[in-house]
Amino acid sequence: MTKTNTKTTYYWFSIFALCFLCFQAVSYYIRPHYSGESAIISYLLGIAPNFFPAIGIPALFVVFIMQLKTSSKWLNQKNYVTANLISLCGLIAWEFIQTSSKKLHFDWNDVLWTFIGAAIFHVIWVLTPERLKDVGSTIQSQG
Repeated sequence: MTKTNTKTTYYWFSIFALCFLCFQAVSYYIRPHYSGESAIISYLLGIAPNFFPAIGIPALFVVFIMQLKTSSKWLNQKNYVTANLISLCGLIAWEFIQTSSKKLHFDWNDVLWTFIGAAIFHVIWVLTPERLKDVGSTIQSQG
């Protein structure tokens, strides 16, 4: 693994880890202990478990796709799009699966915030320096 590839991997994995920690904190520590005095805070705590994964999961998939030794031009140049689509499909499917569950709760707001999280991931990708998203050259140098 080259130095550039290592920095890129750490960068995207750090975004995933931060989102995962936020998801865990909201889901298991903050929401269960919040008394519900503010409707806005209750709403934000309700959508957070969909919002954070919609940002973090594509970042993890970028790392996975980056590690593939593929000659696919699409995967090498548009890995962020592929990662975001895989994540969106999975998260939206999970939300719709909840319609058939007695314990889980389907909510259109969760679907909306999943799309907003995916859009924020895309903004993060656009704002990321080129040296941290140029995976095509690092894959070719691996052999």
